[in-house]
This record gives sequence, structure tokens and C-alpha cells, in this order.
Amino acid sequence: MRPSPLNAVVLLNKMKIFRLPFYFVAIVFTLVNMPFHLSAQTDSLVTDSVEAPKRKLFAAPVVGYSPETRIFFGAGAIYYLPPSKKYPATSPSVVKAIFVYSQNKQIESNIEGDAYFKNNLYRSNYLISFYKFPAYFFGIGNYTIYDEKEKYDFDFFNISLNAQREIKENIYGGVRTFFETSKVYNTLEGGIFETEQIPGEKGGINTGLGLWFTYDTRDRIYFPLKGIFVDVTGVMHNGALGSDYNYFEQTLEISQFNKVMDDDVLAFNFYSELLPGNPPFNRMAKLGGDSYMRGHYEGRYRDKYYLTLQSEYRITFWKYFGINIFGGIGEVADELSSFSLNGLHYSIGAGGRLFIVPEDKLSLRMDVALGSRTDEEHLFGIKNEIGLYITFREAF
Repeated sequence: MRPSPLNAVVLLNKMKIFRLPFYFVAIVFTLVNMPFHLSAQTDSLVTDSVEAPKRKLFAAPVVGYSPETRIFFGAGAIYYLPPSKKYPATSPSVVKAIFVYSQNKQIESNIEGDAYFKNNLYRSNYLISFYKFPAYFFGIGNYTIYDEKEKYDFDFFNISLNAQREIKENIYGGVRTFFETSKVYNTLEGGIFETEQIPGEKGGINTGLGLWFTYDTRDRIYFPLKGIFVDVTGVMHNGALGSDYNYFEQTLEISQFNKVMDDDVLAFNFYSELLPGNPPFNRMAKLGGDSYMRGHYEGRYRDKYYLTLQSEYRITFWKYFGINIFGGIGEVADELSSFSLNGLHYSIGAGGRLFIVPEDKLSLRMDVALGSRTDEEHLFGIKNEIGLYITFREAF
């Protein structure tokens, strides 16, 4: 559950405490400003007379304002790479980049992408980011109290490089690597960080190395009509690798896609994150975000263990537009035996899709979601949060 500027979440609760961060405005300008749309030929080595697919670059300047940043400016871009004619069965690759600087001297830069090679014999993803932005910390656990949140400043630089090779039809195996250096400062005097023992409260170095396995029968990557996707990782974070933290990061994600009528899809997703050991608070499993349990501020609830299940019905009205209706349940806990039905949070919502690359249904999405609040004095979701998400690609 890494923080990711291009996939961040905007939450607006009834008190309007959270405002739209600047990276969302960047995404909207990047994808909707079609006058900045550029195209070029792919694979210059192809020499026959059939026209090759087009690479597509969506780019735009970014200027705006938010209470946390004051005036900000920068640029964002998304680069779409279709398969070459030499390897036509290769899935399309995508690179995303953004850089913004604010009047409050805040910086956010990010390069992230997925790459596929030689008819999907090889596949990889990567993330390189620098992040300097205030955030809210609610504490650790499944029953944190909303009104006791604490604002703090958090900087980090991280690199994640991951690669796989097909080892059998639809089965891939490979490695995952991770490096991060972080700093926490400007915490509240007498607040949670000062009064409790929070792992990672001073920042530090976090490194990881592990295995990555995938089973993938999806008919396409960005908007599957049918198929199953299973993703399993096991990454060791250890002092022997230079890390200040020792824990074993284990994730399991299972998605199933079922075609309904012509282009509608009924999709299911299960995600679990298990982090035995002493992970820093910023790398604990976080409930919420733009992919899982939408409607919750990412990190509103966090702990060492996380389970969530969601479903989504995707309706295509035209080749350029669609809507999704979704719902989910999830919970965090300090150990597996602590999960209970009474601790479940819920998420429900709907959103629109603009397919910027219609042939692959690569989408700009906007979702509005309602998430339960289970403060200690208000159990069973009596209080709620509202989330607005403007980002890129489907949630799963």
C-alpha cells in the first residue's frame, strides 16, 4: 500500500476538512487537455507497408491552488505504447510522470509504469518518486477515533523495480525490490507520535527483496472482459539488506472478471496484506485509497494485517464512456485472530469512465464513494466519510 502521487485519493468529509490535493488537478489537466495530445509511429524497425500502431502522449501544464499548498505549478504526462508489429501479442505499456512545486515549497514528483516485452514473455513495473507533503495520522488499529487525528510532515524518496518472466503458460515468476528513505517532522506537541511508541516515527531507511508470482488469464490488461488474475508477493525487509526495519511483507490479490452481455463486466477482487514483524507506520497495511475500500482516507485505519473484498459492475455505454457501480468490505488488525464481523468497514459508490484509448479501454476515472466510520463511540458505521477519486485506470 505504498503512497503514490498519481494514484492518490481525495477525501471530502462532511466537515470539509480534506481538500483536493494538487496532483488530482494535474491528472485532470493531463488527460482531458486533448490539444496537447501527440502521436508518433511505434517501432521504427518495422519496414513493411502496413501502418504501425501509434504511440500516444497526453501532456499538459499544471497550475492551481489548494489550502495546503497555496499556488502550485508543474507538468504531467501519460505515455501509451502499443505493441509493435514484430510482437503483436504484447500488452500495451504505459508510463506516467508528474512534477509539481508549490508556494509552500512542497515538491511531488513521480515516474511510474508497466512494461511488457516479446509477446508478454517478460513484464515489469516500476515506481520512482519523491514526496514532500503534509498528511494526517489517525493512529494504529481498526477503531481509531477520527477527531484525534494529527497532522504531520512526511518526506520520502523511494524506488521499486520489479520484473517477471513467463515460466509456463499464464504463469509468471520474478523478483521485487524496494528502497526508501523517509523523514517525519513537525509532529504535534503532546500528540500521538510523542505520547505513543509508533514504529518509524522518526523515519529511516527501508529496503526489501523478495519473490513475485502471477497467474494471469485476462483477455486484456486495462479493462478485462473475462479471466482471472492472481498476484502473490513475499518481500523480506531486513537489517541484512540495510533496512532499519525487520518484517515480512506478504500480499495476495485475486481478481475475477465475468463478461455480461456485450461489453458489461461483473468483477470481483480479494486483497490481503500480512506484515508480521515491525513495519514502520507508513508501510503498514492501510485501509482506503483509490483502489481498495474507496470512500476511506488512505491510512484512516492501518495495522499489520489487512483483508478486503470488493465487487464492481462495469457498464459501457459507448466506446468512449462508461459507468461503474461498486461495493466492498474490509478490516485491519494487529494479528489474524483479531478479525471479527463487528469490525468490518464498508464501501459503496459509483463513477464514470472516459476511455482515452478506446481500443484498449484505457480510462480516466472519477469515482464517488461512501465509507463507514467506526470510531469507538460510533460502531457499526453510524458515521460515514465521502471520497472523491480522479485518477487513471481501473481500481483492479
